[in-house]
Amino acid sequence: MKTYRLHFNIIVILLPLLFLSCGKELFTGKREARGVWMSRFEYANEQTRNNPEASKEKIRAVFEKARAAKFNMILFQVRGNADAFYRSDYEPWAEALTGTLGQDPGWDPLQFAIEEAHRLGLELHVWLNTFPIWRGGKLPPEATPRPLILEHPEWIVCDSSGKRMRVDPPNNEYIWASAGIPAVRQHIVNVAMNIVEKYDVDGIHFDYIRYPENSPAKGYSHDSISVARFNSTEANPNKISWDHWQREQVNQFVFDAYNSITAKKPWVKMSASVIGKYMGSGWTSYYAVYQDPRRWMEIGKIDFIVPMVYWQREHPTHPFVPLITQWHDRVAYDRHVVPGLYTALQRKFGWSELEAEILEIRKQGLPGVVFFSANGLTQAWGTLGAEEFPYWANVPRMMWKDSIPPAPPTTVEATSHNGHVVLRWTATNDEPLTFNIYRSKIPVISRDDVKQLLFVTGRNALEFTDKSPLEGENYYALTALDRLGNESDLSTMVKVQSGKIALMDDKTNNIVTR
Repeated sequence: MKTYRLHFNIIVILLPLLFLSCGKELFTGKREARGVWMSRFEYANEQTRNNPEASKEKIRAVFEKARAAKFNMILFQVRGNADAFYRSDYEPWAEALTGTLGQDPGWDPLQFAIEEAHRLGLELHVWLNTFPIWRGGKLPPEATPRPLILEHPEWIVCDSSGKRMRVDPPNNEYIWASAGIPAVRQHIVNVAMNIVEKYDVDGIHFDYIRYPENSPAKGYSHDSISVARFNSTEANPNKISWDHWQREQVNQFVFDAYNSITAKKPWVKMSASVIGKYMGSGWTSYYAVYQDPRRWMEIGKIDFIVPMVYWQREHPTHPFVPLITQWHDRVAYDRHVVPGLYTALQRKFGWSELEAEILEIRKQGLPGVVFFSANGLTQAWGTLGAEEFPYWANVPRMMWKDSIPPAPPTTVEATSHNGHVVLRWTATNDEPLTFNIYRSKIPVISRDDVKQLLFVTGRNALEFTDKSPLEGENYYALTALDRLGNESDLSTMVKVQSGKIALMDDKTNNIVTR
């Protein structure tokens, strides 16, 4: 296993090459994050309750459609409000799986999702709602582990008068725990680390990593623990203001989570979805909910953020381009900003609105896009794969985590089977790998030419069948990609002509075996 090194190189994101085809600009960039959120409601609901096979089919169908559309990342939700859609040591099984909070459903949605994602060559990022600990309406029943809202009611955020957020109607929104309470932050770090330690995930993705809406107006959170800490020399030695102090509580959670995850598995990426507008008037991350992603990125304690830029391009108060350029120019530092797009816009403005937003993201040099959510792409998967993602793309590299490429595949062989070319190879690394398959009509293959990138395999695949029509000469070569997308040198080239297969010398391109 290679050693992962942490260092801080500045990432230079180059605007990818575009070319025209029938009046359409086709993206030909080699590196682009292409992600989609899949919420818990999309695989665990009344229709799938107590029916694991139905839930699995929902997951499998979305993942396979994403793969066919050349996506490379799934953000898969497994924690909604201090419940679990996986085998948690800290929180009870979610009610949505069986109808009973805490009841074992007899299967593990997260483990199934990981296996399916890796089979298909997709990264699996675990999506956790961070500070919500229940939903309003009524208290949960007793369960094991005991629900947080029953075990720690003192953790609930309080308004300026010290009154806790109400659980009973008319409130049917999330009930929040206070980020100003160290035990709250530690519990959520424990939840995340429980997943990192037990599961082979590619990332941890935090949502609701902030205080509730309207916190400044309502005074959240004047719980007794936070107030006492704010007034103490130990927890507020520099006597910063209340607003700044609350931002620092969220910051501290981010720092602790990142340090813990990175210490345990340096290759696991940590990310967060954040309010779509950073600063200024209206609903912003910095002022409205005490969320400061700029600070997280400035000191290198997060790998990428996903601003939820859910407005149309010409929105009167939240215009799209100024928002994404604000994130890119003022916040990113050497981390990635991957805008989140709202698929529901197509109902009002048509698909052309999302198409234009994707183009603007690329023009601004941002490294990718995430869609909310999978259900909203039901009628768009084919369009995305054919028009927006016409070529395969690897995930953007994260040089600050690791920049060492794996060794290239060896003993590359080709055989003919039923008129198709079957490639087989050997991996020399002992870590999980995916592979880029390149094909060219001439004996020159470049890793930078995305038009030669025929396919990206699933994890640990050692065989690929090219079922496309083969005419004349065709040349194949492979590269290996590690967990972080670092790409190896090209393998030895294989030539196929008129059903005959030859191995090429990788230096001279002369035939060496037949």
